[in-house]
Amino acid sequence: MQALVDSARRKESPLVVGLDPAPSRLPKELQHLPSAEAVQVFCRGILEAVEPHAAAVKLQAAFFERLGTPGMEVYGTLISDAASLGLPAIADVKRGDIGPVAAAYAEAHLAVYGASCVTVNPFMGEDAVIPFLEVARRLGRGGGVFVLVATSNPSAERFQGATAPPLFEVAARLVAELGGGGSGGDYPDAGAVVGATRPEVGRRVRELLPGALFLVPGYGAQGGGAAGIRPLLDSSGAGVLVNSSRAVIYAHETSQTDYRKAAGEAAKDARDELRSAGVRPA
Repeated sequence: MQALVDSARRKESPLVVGLDPAPSRLPKELQHLPSAEAVQVFCRGILEAVEPHAAAVKLQAAFFERLGTPGMEVYGTLISDAASLGLPAIADVKRGDIGPVAAAYAEAHLAVYGASCVTVNPFMGEDAVIPFLEVARRLGRGGGVFVLVATSNPSAERFQGATAPPLFEVAARLVAELGGGGSGGDYPDAGAVVGATRPEVGRRVRELLPGALFLVPGYGAQGGGAAGIRPLLDSSGAGVLVNSSRAVIYAHETSQTDYRKAAGEAAKDARDELRSAGVRPA
């Protein structure tokens, strides 16, 4: 996680910009290009626009996978492009298999494509998380995993809060058990995905994970506001990286400016709002 933390502090920003590129929503000037090429041009422009304001980027792998082999080539190129701009990349893959299969996923996204961190589904237990941690630790690049603990989607509560203790608490305790075996950074190398849309759940997860780094989706287009992030902060007022995807990359849809300028302005506004709400860089 240290690569993300160092970037957040250097930029004085807790903002992560998510790349979820849907070809149908790209600017008109890119619509004539083949889908994969249009996505690459669009996302490269977004990277350059948000770089001054964002600590990291998060690539949602599904948006690239659905474009086939060219899309995955773009995925790898964009991770490399982000690194060249000083932006660590989180691979939002939500993989959840075990053993050699999990290790293969980890090798692909951390070693081959070069992401700093990945998101992992812990439904199958620690066997679904450890292979990712092992690869991240072996690579020694200050990366790690973000484990799905309390997600931001509306129906999450029906599943994650349905048992006693709630599944989100079980997942949080797993994160506590597995983190910390890395290179001794400021945060354990196992962090938690905790949505901004259920602050009361986030408050409880923070109680269980006082020293962990949280990746916080749900801010922006999903309805989560900066005030909902405050219960997720650690004792120093930090400990979170806040993701905004559609509100930034599709800002051109409600703007009269170029898509790059619109995205840059939206990223700056998000960063400034988080700062004003007292959310410090991780």
